[in-house]
Amino acid sequence: MRTIYRSVMAHEGTLVPIAEGRATPLGRTALWWCLGLGVGMVGGELVNLARLGTVGLPDAAHASPLVAATLTLWPWGLAVAAGALLMAGMRPASRIGIDRRTAALIRRTGAPAIAKVMRASEPTPGPRAGLDATLLIRTPTGYMFSTDVHWTLDPVDAGSVRKRSVLPVRLDQSAPRRAVLDTQADSRAFAPGIDLDTAFSARRRLRQMADRTRWSSRIAVLVSGAAGLLLVAV
Repeated sequence: MRTIYRSVMAHEGTLVPIAEGRATPLGRTALWWCLGLGVGMVGGELVNLARLGTVGLPDAAHASPLVAATLTLWPWGLAVAAGALLMAGMRPASRIGIDRRTAALIRRTGAPAIAKVMRASEPTPGPRAGLDATLLIRTPTGYMFSTDVHWTLDPVDAGSVRKRSVLPVRLDQSAPRRAVLDTQADSRAFAPGIDLDTAFSARRRLRQMADRTRWSSRIAVLVSGAAGLLLVAV
């Protein structure tokens, strides 16, 4: 297994290593190939539909509506399935539980960052509210990654963890996906110089995803996309 370490500057003088290794790079390239092939064939169908008024199925397909529907829809299914598997492979492997002692240590020594809450469970009732959250972390350098955490918070702090809210967090220097809510941060200016409306935009996330994609995967999706387009449109 090859592991690539990307160092992210958390604050001046501090480097936070983030592991980006994949156990099966060949399998991921195959998924990119399937994604490109499916998208290319869908593009070919749309070209034929605009040019000829039909998706351009083989003559044999017209003898059976089931075969015609299958040949029309399977490129869409191939693209969606490959894309879903690629996205699933980018998710954290497991939810990280952080106890109170560890959380206090990370708040004192961790690197500052901000996080957008993508999902959050309802806090459990009681003096210490437990909740599960999926976070999209953004470091001061603009690098983003996801993590799933289980936090135990005071009820007042737990109430601030809502879907789509942006919160100050602290990251474990040795394991950045161990993130805790920074309850000591100034709520009025916890992200100086950062436009919170665009910090987690889809455009930024897609650009980073493209930058992190291997050249082998980029070539696979481009070549297979062209092949799929030619296969259907020509």
